[in-house]
Amino acid sequence: MKLMKEINIVGYGVRALLVSAGMVLVGTAAASSTADFVEEMRGFIEENSVKPSFVPPGPPLDATKLKGKVIAIQMIDGRIGAIKDVADAVQVAAEQVGLKTTLFDSKSSPVRMQQGFQEAINAGADAIVNDGNVVKIIANQIKAAKEKGIPTVEAINSPPVVGVPGQGSDPNTFGNVAPDAFLAGQLSAAAAVVNTNGKAQVVIMNTSEVSASPTIVKGMKDVLERCPECSIVQITDTPLEQWSTALTGLAATIVRSQPQVNYLLPIYSDMGIFAAAGIQQAGAVGRVHIASFNGTPAAQALVKKGDVYTVNTAEDHEWIGWAVVDQAMRGMLKMEPAHPIAPIRYVSTADLKEVDTSSSKALSLALFGDDYKSGFLKLWGLQK
Repeated sequence: MKLMKEINIVGYGVRALLVSAGMVLVGTAAASSTADFVEEMRGFIEENSVKPSFVPPGPPLDATKLKGKVIAIQMIDGRIGAIKDVADAVQVAAEQVGLKTTLFDSKSSPVRMQQGFQEAINAGADAIVNDGNVVKIIANQIKAAKEKGIPTVEAINSPPVVGVPGQGSDPNTFGNVAPDAFLAGQLSAAAAVVNTNGKAQVVIMNTSEVSASPTIVKGMKDVLERCPECSIVQITDTPLEQWSTALTGLAATIVRSQPQVNYLLPIYSDMGIFAAAGIQQAGAVGRVHIASFNGTPAAQALVKKGDVYTVNTAEDHEWIGWAVVDQAMRGMLKMEPAHPIAPIRYVSTADLKEVDTSSSKALSLALFGDDYKSGFLKLWGLQK
């Protein structure tokens, strides 16, 4: 466990460099015994359960040079809580700097994704934020923006990669801001390992169309395949548009037909909400549990209850929004892009006992604090 402690002390910047270099944060060899592996995962969880500290993602910049510039925010769909939260945070952070913002909602329409980007380019935006739009669909528009000297920053979509053009997004993208999807998957699987004493019989619930899904699933497999007595019983794949209609029935069928299953690992929080209802329908409360990633309020409310949904590793959408503005300003100032990886925090039922789970803002403050805001303002030369 020494390596993980050293990583935590230095900050998530070092974590990203290790991941981007192909190194994982827990041992890669199979454990010598189930008990040893459970203990390793327990320590791994502990290291990732603390409130993250702000680490400057890049060198200082002079934000006063950008007053009055315009950031065009392109949302894939404002009905998605995480997308709306990031857009709101970008607007708040931009206002602190004296930047203007515009907002376009693609409403999940590929045509509107391209339309919104093109409108921002035609209007002469100084930077564009891609808040969840599918990169492949807007690749031509991202390229056109770059040719016009307009930097594009992607948020919470493509898994971040340090040191490559686009930082894990389209190579014409200036910068990326997203959580470590591999680590998120590892933590979901670690929860299953620890909470079953190393006898996790898991179904991974995937949505392969989501950009980060392969990386999250890879993180889950990394842990489970090294667990001596754990098994991946099945991997499902449910389209995003069918989450609300298919996942409850799917979860109920799985736990009825495969009684050995004791953990469902949906890749994202909202999938877990529908899966939890399926576990309840199947009468499997107390036998089958859920661990996931994202940290939405509705999911964390179920984790707080603790009977089915036991773990929901969280990302902070407000923090991400401020980091997106930092990236956009670096692009406008012709600087190098900042570090792309946003922090996450392992959250279990015990962590939420005294926490208000009714809103994203309440969760953000309780789980991540707001020291990062003054950290960014100092980095931007706006606060001493």
